[in-house]
Amino acid sequence: MSSTVYAKGSDIYAAFVRGAEQKYNRSTDDYTAYETHLAKSYDYWLKCAGSREQMRAIKRKTKGSWRNAYLPLKLALKHHHIAGEPVEEHARVYLASDPFAVVDIPMPEWKKLEKSCPKQK
Repeated sequence: MSSTVYAKGSDIYAAFVRGAEQKYNRSTDDYTAYETHLAKSYDYWLKCAGSREQMRAIKRKTKGSWRNAYLPLKLALKHHHIAGEPVEEHARVYLASDPFAVVDIPMPEWKKLEKSCPKQK
C-alpha cells in the first residue's frame, strides 16, 4: 500500500464527506470546510509549480478549479476508534500542503483513491 496518492480534488472531497457521514470527523459537519482545505491545497501547489507558464498550463488543464486537479493525499495511519470507542478500521489522511489538513475517511475510500491514482513514471 502506498502512503501517498494523487487523486482528483472532487474524489478527495467525496471521501472527506463520506468520512464526515460516518462521524469520523467530529468537528466537520460543515462540508464547506473541506472545500476550503482543498482550495488552499490547490493554491499551494500552483505556487510551487515553478514558472508562470507552468502555472498557466496547470490552470488551463484544471480549468482553474481544485475539483479537476490531482492533489497529493498522504496516509498518516490506519486506526480503529472514534473518541476512544472501537469502530471499523478507517484511514487518517492529510493534504500535503501549507497549511495541511487532517481528515479521517473510510478505508474503502482510501483504497478507491489508491486504485485511481495515475501511475508514476
